[in-house]
Amino acid sequence: MPHLRLVGADETVETPVDATVDDRPRVSLRLLMAASGRCSCDDCLLAYRAGDRNAGIIRVGSSRPALAAVR
Repeated sequence: MPHLRLVGADETVETPVDATVDDRPRVSLRLLMAASGRCSCDDCLLAYRAGDRNAGIIRVGSSRPALAAVR
């Protein structure tokens, strides 16, 4: 979502006068993950920030059947 910019810890740092102003809306990583259909719990959020780009992806379907018949 290139039209959005992440809220970061460096938001309080003053920008130089000649720097361009970024007018894009600021949103949190948790909100971006939830909006894109990823899990946004603390564990997934921390794993994504640590570099795991597959963190939070919810996989639907499995090679194993969910229910097994009892005989």
